[in-house]
Amino acid sequence: MTQKIPHEISPVAISTAFGLDGRGIFPYTLWPAYRRLLRLVRETGTAVFTKSATRHARRGNFIPANPLTWGYIRRLPGLGMLNAYGLTNAGVEAGLPGLKNALGSGLNVIPNFYPEFGKGAAALRETLEAAALYRDALGPAFRVLELNFSCPNAPEDIACNVADGLACVREVRRAHPDLRLIAKLSVVHPFEFAQELEALGVHALHAVNTIPYDLVFPPPHPPSPLARVGGGGVSGGPAFAQAYAYNRELRKKVKLFLIMGCGVTCLDEAQRYFDAGADAVSLCTLVLRHPGEAGRIVSRYSPRITG
Repeated sequence: MTQKIPHEISPVAISTAFGLDGRGIFPYTLWPAYRRLLRLVRETGTAVFTKSATRHARRGNFIPANPLTWGYIRRLPGLGMLNAYGLTNAGVEAGLPGLKNALGSGLNVIPNFYPEFGKGAAALRETLEAAALYRDALGPAFRVLELNFSCPNAPEDIACNVADGLACVREVRRAHPDLRLIAKLSVVHPFEFAQELEALGVHALHAVNTIPYDLVFPPPHPPSPLARVGGGGVSGGPAFAQAYAYNRELRKKVKLFLIMGCGVTCLDEAQRYFDAGADAVSLCTLVLRHPGEAGRIVSRYSPRITG
């Protein structure tokens, strides 16, 4: 088992399923089982990774206020989901009040930031600006930042963002030497990327994000129903086998604290990740599809509950 990073990451973490500030996503917050899970997460100190924010407002494919875009998030059999959300968010500054309130309410929230490498040189400048905004607004509570290099719904080619990702980590560490960095990876990232991130001093890795539709359902399966917007990413049950294979191999390549995730639908699958060497396991789609089972997993591994 590798050493924990100083800011405690709970054995089970919630990733993105509680929204941009960690306080929950409407209309899921109307669901009693989802609200019960949110309370459990607060009571146990479970780590919550927010949905990705960008430096400035970004209009993706899915706009919550526009019913015409709701089709960009679809359910799949096997407690799965397909989404082409497209990083819709109001930007870092707009999200800071909610994030501050979440931390003040006792939630163990860790912000997730998406560097928009498609912007070229501006991407690095905006990432540094975002880190400074988090620091100034959150003060000592801002100890950990997750950098998302893995969104399958953005136009940037995530298979080719390795050099940009390494440069980003290098500059953020130089500007904020006391900040703990977590890098979120995709199955399309080569293992060498993880090894180079480790050499640069990243404190933890989080793998994997949703898996591109065509990798989960290659021909002769029908094309993605969201093909016109890139196909979208698959999460939940249909993605587990590939995510597990990637994570198991990644564990052999790095000694870093490793958060394994994607595809967990039950307690047994969470345990499979731990058996494969996970230091922590993240839940996302299960929180939205079956929050009761997600709560069972949190309860099983939470040190505050199991003692």
